[in-house]
Amino acid sequence: MKSSTSKSSRKKYKALMLDVDGTLVINRRDAMPSQKVKNAVNKAAKIIKIGVATSRPLSDINHIIKYLNLTTPCIITGGAQIYDPVSKKYILEHLINNEDIKKIKKITKNLKTLILVLDRQKAVPFNEKYSPQKPIQIWIHGLKSNSVEKLLDKFLSVPTVSVQKTPSWKNDRIDLVITNIIGTKQHGILEVAKLLNIETHEIIGVGDGYNDFPLLMACGLKIAMGNANEELKKIADFVAPSVEEDGVATVIEKFIL
Repeated sequence: MKSSTSKSSRKKYKALMLDVDGTLVINRRDAMPSQKVKNAVNKAAKIIKIGVATSRPLSDINHIIKYLNLTTPCIITGGAQIYDPVSKKYILEHLINNEDIKKIKKITKNLKTLILVLDRQKAVPFNEKYSPQKPIQIWIHGLKSNSVEKLLDKFLSVPTVSVQKTPSWKNDRIDLVITNIIGTKQHGILEVAKLLNIETHEIIGVGDGYNDFPLLMACGLKIAMGNANEELKKIADFVAPSVEEDGVATVIEKFIL
């Protein structure tokens, strides 16, 4: 497919930040980018910086980072961490404070679903027995859609955390990802821009879910996947084909190559 995008407009973009689930891969834990997407990413990496912006922790994303040969700082755990694939070190981390942990315990006490907290890079049960050491992210799994909004209302009483909706790996369910208030993809984009010595308007952001609103709003070019929710598509500058149609490859062809 030949792009109608001018060469001058392509040159103004210096980085591409990609969501993972529903963008790089289909929404399944063991899914990998297609060969077409991998080839496009590897080709574009010679021209532009490419990283991921995902709610996944390193243990669930590192194999994809390696598979795509990424060398740009990546936004992980919803924006609570910035990870450098070259040095294999965390550049930045934003922890959830202990007072907020206590408040979140009260809110989630009677929830009958799996809740995990990423603490010292290990996922452990988030319950009354949990004693925080280095809490990065809390993940509430598999909520029914009709219970999500009520739960989100309760979290309004904890203004120093960010609570983002993301599609669950369970069909027709929604997960909630909780981080420090500045542990979002939006703040992650600001930090990556500083690290790369570029401006945020020089970054292309691509996503599909509710938790990609902060990502797209922080970027100069906002792209929603064809399978994205309608609200995200409304703020997008361009709607790419779906993840099943290798939409990321189309984005790279149109705006980078």
